[in-house]
Amino acid sequence: MKRILHIGSTYAFALLFIVAGVFHVIEPSGFARMMSGWPFPYGIIYATACLEWLLAVLLLLPNVRIVAAKMIAVYLVFIFPANLFAAREGIPFPGQESTEQALLWMRLIGQPILIGWAMSIAKREKKLKQ
Repeated sequence: MKRILHIGSTYAFALLFIVAGVFHVIEPSGFARMMSGWPFPYGIIYATACLEWLLAVLLLLPNVRIVAAKMIAVYLVFIFPANLFAAREGIPFPGQESTEQALLWMRLIGQPILIGWAMSIAKREKKLKQ
């Protein structure tokens, strides 16, 4: 049963990253607002979409799942400042004209949860391989 939950959790996380990548592509201007002052924001946004897709696919491959999960955790740490900037500046979620300030700050709480989820996938996968 634990193995089924682990696989389900892994596939759900991969799906989340695929959807996030798609959203980067269909709503790049919303993400560009989060990157005020950065050079080539659209290039970075499209690159992050591709990275999210790559990480999602790697997460589905058992041979590299542990590394992929850890890479996802590192990626989430790296994008945290953009979400912090969006919360501080009141930049709405991509695709929205406005977002409640509380929701912007709640997204920051969600980031460590996602990091923990990714690391739990790596930890569980390591146990399964032993």
